[in-house]
Amino acid sequence: MISVIIPVYNTENYLHRCIDSVLNSACDDFEIILVNDGSTDNSPAICEEYARRDGRIRVIHQENCGVSSARNKGLDHCRGEWIVFVDSDDFISRDFLGLIAQKSNPDQDLLLFDFAKCKNGQVSADYPVHTLTWKGNEMRQLIRRILVPQPFYANGTADFRSPCARAYKKSILDRYSIRFAPGLAVGEDLLFNMEYQLRSRSCTYRSIPVYFYDIHAGSATHGFRSGLLPNHARLQQLLKKRLEQCRMFPLLKKEYASYCLENLTYVLIWEVFSPLNPGSYRSKCRMCAKMQHNPIYKEAMKSNRKTGILPRKILVFFFRLHCYRLTSLFCRISYLHLKGNDF
Repeated sequence: MISVIIPVYNTENYLHRCIDSVLNSACDDFEIILVNDGSTDNSPAICEEYARRDGRIRVIHQENCGVSSARNKGLDHCRGEWIVFVDSDDFISRDFLGLIAQKSNPDQDLLLFDFAKCKNGQVSADYPVHTLTWKGNEMRQLIRRILVPQPFYANGTADFRSPCARAYKKSILDRYSIRFAPGLAVGEDLLFNMEYQLRSRSCTYRSIPVYFYDIHAGSATHGFRSGLLPNHARLQQLLKKRLEQCRMFPLLKKEYASYCLENLTYVLIWEVFSPLNPGSYRSKCRMCAKMQHNPIYKEAMKSNRKTGILPRKILVFFFRLHCYRLTSLFCRISYLHLKGNDF
């Protein structure tokens, strides 16, 4: 059986579409666990109505604790062999669960598929299909892609950090007590996938788009995020600890440094020098000073010339030299460019 865990928070306008997409699956051996994370709109009533109509649906209500807590609650109550996560404002293809249930898959620890963007309610079905498999030490290739994303093939849409469009083995999650980190507001998906793939011994990827999302006013798009600095400092520590526990850090030290520099620029662009940050320039400089003294950032900056794209290298170069005026200017340009690509 497949357990489909759907965290729900104030998505009454999209929830019907999400649940119906699972119920319309060609494969019917599944359960749906709806975790209402303290919604204040009509989402709880919608969840209860579906549970009354279909015995495969269970509803769990909790106070608002965040998506990580909601997913963990679903993991604690699910009964399937395979675990699938779906966000309540997205939807899945009719064949997604059937692809997971194929007889050849029990030998695999992880199943990966592609994403597709939904435009005006329409999705394209014309995609070339590629199939790739990894076993044993070959899994390091996938772990590297979490730290430094790289598509499997041109125009591939697999997301190496998202928990969606993939299927996890419940036995592995339970054996190693793998759960999402509730204390992280950003990056919890990456950490979860890293921990899982460090414990996995095999994977199959099929370039079939099974998970559909669209950008709307309520989507979690980029914007000003307060608290990124302590959040990402904690994320880096946890990530390094996971790699060291599995004796993988020496093998992935270069990729880890690259991710830390990505992490650093993310904090600079979306918090410290975001145009929406109401703080004074002096307060922003104090945040920069704190980042400069972070031992993980200090070590990663030594690798700046050897890894990453040129714009990131330039931004980190200015930051490392304490040229905060230039750093601020470059961050604002990057902010406007990235925001423009969101819509």
